[in-house]
Amino acid sequence: MSAVLVMAILLPLLGVAGGRLLARTRGVAGLAQGGAVLTGLAFACAVAVTAATAFDGPVSAVLAQDGRAIAGFYANRIGALLLLLVLGVSAVVQVFAGRYLHGDDRAPRFFAATGLLTSATATVACSATLIGLAIGWTLSGVALILALGLYTQMPAAREGVRRTIRAFTIGDAALWAAVAIATITWGGLDMRRLGDGTTLSGHSEALAVVACLLVIAALARCAQLPFQGWLPVTLAAPTPVSALLHAGIVNAGGILLVRMSPLFGASTAATGIAFTAGAATTVYGTTLMLTKPDVKGALTHSTMGQMGFMIMTCGLGAFAAAIFHLVAHGMYKATLFLGSGSAVTRLVRHEHAPPAPRLTPAARAWVIAVCAVAPAALIAGLLLISIVPVQSAHASAAPLLFAWATSAWATWGWLNRHATARGVLVAMGVLLVVLGAYVTALEAFTRYMEPALRGAGTATVSSLWLIVVVALLGAITLIRLSPPLARLGEWHRTLYVLALGAGQAVTPARVRGTGARGTQPVVRPNPAAATTGVRS
Repeated sequence: MSAVLVMAILLPLLGVAGGRLLARTRGVAGLAQGGAVLTGLAFACAVAVTAATAFDGPVSAVLAQDGRAIAGFYANRIGALLLLLVLGVSAVVQVFAGRYLHGDDRAPRFFAATGLLTSATATVACSATLIGLAIGWTLSGVALILALGLYTQMPAAREGVRRTIRAFTIGDAALWAAVAIATITWGGLDMRRLGDGTTLSGHSEALAVVACLLVIAALARCAQLPFQGWLPVTLAAPTPVSALLHAGIVNAGGILLVRMSPLFGASTAATGIAFTAGAATTVYGTTLMLTKPDVKGALTHSTMGQMGFMIMTCGLGAFAAAIFHLVAHGMYKATLFLGSGSAVTRLVRHEHAPPAPRLTPAARAWVIAVCAVAPAALIAGLLLISIVPVQSAHASAAPLLFAWATSAWATWGWLNRHATARGVLVAMGVLLVVLGAYVTALEAFTRYMEPALRGAGTATVSSLWLIVVVALLGAITLIRLSPPLARLGEWHRTLYVLALGAGQAVTPARVRGTGARGTQPVVRPNPAAATTGVRS
């Protein structure tokens, strides 16, 4: 099984050579076929590794000296699951890119960068040493920059590459500083033994410094405040690059914090910084997402907010919940980006749909109350009947609150058009099934990941702070509800304009305009435009 693990990590890189051989006779289709086939084989190897970790324990392929790993790969249940995500998304994106980049002379560069990016990200997920993880981290950043620079003749692409290099340089410098301090203090860190309670004994000052440096590296890679400026200016990249970026590379910060959880979770300062930055970015990204008139711009700020939620969850010490969110977000966001080209069709369908009936003030208040109370009551009921044990519910407070907020917003969308007793019954039935499946899956996932997280540190940030974050998120959703709330005053219009201006501040006018092929902005309906005078 050790050889299978090595194949799962290195086959995507070998796919570059295989694709070039097929490209001599089949062009771009051959490039895509070679990369996708070998990445698919790597995915099959990852499935075998996942089965082995589930039944027989971790799989390792290392070079060791005196029992300590000096190089190699190590996959426990966390690493195997992340390997499935990385390889699965990469294979699908390469198949999509074979059609998307047909006739484009930059296709060979894209597939070479994708092979390097896939293997490097897999290395981050499964390296047996901290130094190997840092090498994979840096190589994945280099590969992403190569992919982002496919259309360097465009000012927008050059600006995106410049900002990405600047943010990644800061993050990588922080990570390598952490590696140097950790190596000097404890020797080469063996990731297999990181949570055994003896590797990190003593040197509390060094531990705090290393943990804070790891947080800085994670924030830079995940586009968190104050490093958020690079992600919104990468929209000039082709859609396959955006899919790889938003479904994979930005998740690296969460992967780093989870894999280093015994060290990161032991530092009060590091967990506090992570939670604060994640919470601030969640609010910031969500606010800008609601004001973005273009589809890819909205998806970009949605990713920023989702990564903030993931980092915030790590700050709470709920590492299993963070992985659950990471995997779900990766698959979901890859689907959205690969399907962003059909947004025009969806927009036309939306414009031709019959308008939602106007609700009276009393009916609107009743609908809002149902949307807020019903999902909370259903989740509380699921907790009381022990579908999710109380201790697990405390550790999973962040995803449960996320489920409540998402359910409340979805219920609003339904009841806004079906504000009848029958509509409420339908909504409650659907919510009961979906929320039951969600919390059951979350609990099963937490139990499955428990053996791999036994050595994780216990973060000290109180989950009560989530109430503040959720309250802020609830307040900013009024941006989307501004037309029916126009009589409440001018404050919501001012908030909308400020959020729109903040989004433009990170996308200078000199780099805005038409992107690469397939990346022209698709305008969405803007409910606030009617009351602000701002055209979308």
